[in-house]
Amino acid sequence: MSPAKRFSCYTIVRLPVSQLRPSEEINILRARTLAKMITEMGRWTRPILVEHRHSVIMDGHHRHFCATELGLSSVPCVLLSYDDPSLHVTYWSEPGPVDVDRIIQAGLSGNLMGFKTTKHKLQIALPSCSVDLDDLR
Repeated sequence: MSPAKRFSCYTIVRLPVSQLRPSEEINILRARTLAKMITEMGRWTRPILVEHRHSVIMDGHHRHFCATELGLSSVPCVLLSYDDPSLHVTYWSEPGPVDVDRIIQAGLSGNLMGFKTTKHKLQIALPSCSVDLDDLR
């Protein structure tokens, strides 16, 4: 069985939106379009990937913006460690090893990296979720 098809061992937890720390800038137009889609669906269907020690967003910066815009108090998240063997982190535009400390520092300081600087991908499928937006307010 391929790694992407293996059963997920990750748990979805709800975290306060205010606790999450972005590390990258976003495309506002793209985020507003996504917020409209989420509103129309009325459900949150994809968890945000979050670094477990510092609550730095790994993947889901646009969804974090949407949660803020929609007035949500919490969102479904999966907590991860950068040591997780199923997590693969790369730069979008350049080869080479990723400086994880730079990502954490960007999240902690608020001095964000540019749009689409890093790509965080799990080799195992995430658990699915479908939460009514009213339950996240």
